[in-house]
Amino acid sequence: MDGCLEEAMNMAEVLKNRGKETDLMELANAYSAFADIRARLYSGTSIDTLEEEAAVFGPHSEPVICIVLAHQGRKKEATEILERRVVERPGAGTLDDEADAGDDVLFLEASVLISHRKAAELLMNRFKDSELYTPGIMQPTCVTRHVGGAAALLGRYDEARQYYQEAIKTCTEMPFRPELALSKLQLAELLLEHYPEEKKEALEHLNSAIKEFREMKMQPSLERALRHKDILKA
Repeated sequence: MDGCLEEAMNMAEVLKNRGKETDLMELANAYSAFADIRARLYSGTSIDTLEEEAAVFGPHSEPVICIVLAHQGRKKEATEILERRVVERPGAGTLDDEADAGDDVLFLEASVLISHRKAAELLMNRFKDSELYTPGIMQPTCVTRHVGGAAALLGRYDEARQYYQEAIKTCTEMPFRPELALSKLQLAELLLEHYPEEKKEALEHLNSAIKEFREMKMQPSLERALRHKDILKA
């Protein structure tokens, strides 16, 4: 959450090695995976043995697999999971929905990443009025940022803007450095595309995000943000 991604990944590796030494590998894998997978998603570090690594989450492994697939651009595989686990689920997105909220936050993240509008809409309905800010230790992320992403995907731009602003406020107060930078990037993208008269504010958020991405070595997000700078220069 402090944006020390390399340190988090190194600590996870130390924990795994201690698990081997003490014959507590299963426990070490479970605890190291919490931060390790998210840190690697932020930094763009490869996750080659996805199913094996996600297995430590037990019944929560499929949502983790889904977000990794989505981050990797493996849309077909991620779509299959979202269709089965969200779209076809009875009561999804209603008051009667009793599915695990932490799992659904990850499904929401994946649905926005691969532009799965139906899943995004159902999950946005579940979280838009909630007071859930993060799913916690399992896969820390900012719920409000993903709700904003869903709103933007569905063409509800004023709502998206409000959610992104709320995400920035939440991640500043928490604090949650990577998610704060991502929230600023997504707000900048929204403003540049749909509120051209507010280019100055968009650039302020974009420049702030770029600075943070560089310092935290969040390469995929840095490259995404710099593409906007290149377009504006052209």
